[in-house]
Amino acid sequence: MALEQVLSDRDSEDEVDDDIADFEDRRMLDDFVDVTTHEKQLMHLWNSFVRKQRVLADGHIPWACEAFSKLHGRDLSQRKALLWCWRLFMVKLWNHNLLDAPTMDRCNLILGNCNNNQ
Repeated sequence: MALEQVLSDRDSEDEVDDDIADFEDRRMLDDFVDVTTHEKQLMHLWNSFVRKQRVLADGHIPWACEAFSKLHGRDLSQRKALLWCWRLFMVKLWNHNLLDAPTMDRCNLILGNCNNNQ
């Protein structure tokens, strides 16, 4: 640690250590017994994405779904079980009025393009 960091007035307690947060998230998800491995993997990807992108409000969810589809589209399209978990998750978001149908359609088009580009 540099001397400037030690002597500065900046407080680092509110910072999130992504490695620790990912570890704790995986440990928490492992405790679920009624969830498949693929569902746990998707939940971890989503939780990590939301934390790193600071998705804080319900209104951010449509943007987050499109960005998540773009970021993980290739991986999701290669692993069909994860792809179905992602689509089911989007349906659940839609059921809770957090995601609209046009955004869900755009996400599926993004995933379809990833699948076609393989």
